[in-house]
Amino acid sequence: MVMSRQISLVCFFVLWIGSVCQTFAQTSEEAAGSLLLVNGRILTMIGDDVLMGNVLMNRGRITVVGDEVGAIPPGTEIIDLDGRMVIPGLIDSHVHFVRAGLRPGHDMRSIEAARSIAGLQAALTQKATNLPEGELITAIGGWSPVQFAENRFPTLAELDAAAPDHPVYIHLRAYGPAVTNTLARRLLQDGGINVGEDGMIDTRDDAIAAYDYLKSHQTDQNRQRNTRDLMRYANSLGLTMIIDAAGTNRPGAQLLVPERDYQSVLALWKRQEMTIRVRLMFMSWDLNVGDGSGDSDVEQRVRNSFMGFGDDMFRVAGLGEHTVNDSMSSSFYAATSLAARTGWLLQEHSGTAEENDAHVLAFEAANDIAPISGLHWSLTHVHEINTEIIERLKALGAGVTVQNQRFYSTNSNRAGPPFRLIIDSGIPVGAGTDSTVGHPMNPWYSLYYMVTGKNVLGQSINADQKITRLEALRLYTGGSAWFSHDEDVLGSIEVGKLADLVVLSDDYLAVPEEQILNLSSVLTVVGGKIVYREL
Repeated sequence: MVMSRQISLVCFFVLWIGSVCQTFAQTSEEAAGSLLLVNGRILTMIGDDVLMGNVLMNRGRITVVGDEVGAIPPGTEIIDLDGRMVIPGLIDSHVHFVRAGLRPGHDMRSIEAARSIAGLQAALTQKATNLPEGELITAIGGWSPVQFAENRFPTLAELDAAAPDHPVYIHLRAYGPAVTNTLARRLLQDGGINVGEDGMIDTRDDAIAAYDYLKSHQTDQNRQRNTRDLMRYANSLGLTMIIDAAGTNRPGAQLLVPERDYQSVLALWKRQEMTIRVRLMFMSWDLNVGDGSGDSDVEQRVRNSFMGFGDDMFRVAGLGEHTVNDSMSSSFYAATSLAARTGWLLQEHSGTAEENDAHVLAFEAANDIAPISGLHWSLTHVHEINTEIIERLKALGAGVTVQNQRFYSTNSNRAGPPFRLIIDSGIPVGAGTDSTVGHPMNPWYSLYYMVTGKNVLGQSINADQKITRLEALRLYTGGSAWFSHDEDVLGSIEVGKLADLVVLSDDYLAVPEEQILNLSSVLTVVGGKIVYREL
């Protein structure tokens, strides 16, 4: 068993090396020519000012910002922004992106924007219009019934009316429940899955079985297509980089296996088809770690991979968000000690006050073995973090990442994280979504929640922890870049940095608060290359 795992991980690494040799490192400097944006309102995020002027990009880097452009390289594409706002590319510091690309059928992320059953039906009809008859449409995670005015699941009849010629499967979170239309109900019943006459799959076991059955029919081509579609969706919102928080062993959210589950994104990277930067976190779910036998996943990954391996578009970032099965046990101490000794970045899932304290204690113990300052370790989620924990993390040179898990909550007692407290402390902090199991990927929902303290219904649930628009945007740019060691090349619009930027559909600083929810990109640039365009 141990030898088999070692061989499979080594084979994955050999294949990975082969990809790099064949593609000769798809760096952003080699990915694009020259692009000049003129007449824009540039929010550089160096300070708080908005500049009126131009941005010139050449060979993947920003070469000019301001009024005077100087010599324009031959063949440069010039785009007049007509006063539109330009911001640095958005970075999600904690999202389960690779896993979402592996979902069955044609994933419908537009479910995130639906605010009624009629809106959901319209999104389904639009999705179906562009697909061959009979193709499966899914919407798995990233939504909640509370977002709909009716506050309920759609019915089988409503799904039939929206997409009568396509099986439709809509699944809530990792364990369900789920709902189908007639064609999807028939498909699942043929596979021996229990589905109610109303299209509902109510029990946990049946929802898991349904999900696994649909996944069993996937091909490599399906997974690559879905990953590519997910990248385009992210680009349309202004996302240019994500830090992937990997996958767990929870049903519907499988533990990502290197030699299998990363092949889709690796294939796109090899063919230079990626439109978003990916920073991988390697997750483990080991029961025992650190006995020296080398038989744990976390030990094998540290031994058979290199942190930082890859290029500007695709790179190993570190370990997380789970390093062991029980992070409150001695196994977590062994894992953090290993990461400290080998110089690996580490991020740990830490939602409760009890977890915060236990994890910082382990960080402190690891720091006594080998200094972790400079490794950019962090706790993620931190809904109940307090000043003492923050100060102990700061002393270690560690940070925190915060997400929008409470955007769908209607309970002010389950709000948080305490954004204002965290920002005022000066600790490194990045923003993200934890999408797509239970939370939407749309970064503007997160920015809205941080700025207003309001949930999807417009109810104030975290008002005493609101932060300013610029503070929130900084968490999604330079703040998040810190957590993958990219802060020197990403997160602001300045000469020498990688040319990742976004032209917005409206002025983020000026629109009414409620309109933040509706912002998107009209032009997304990654490494000087246009990856999404509505201009």
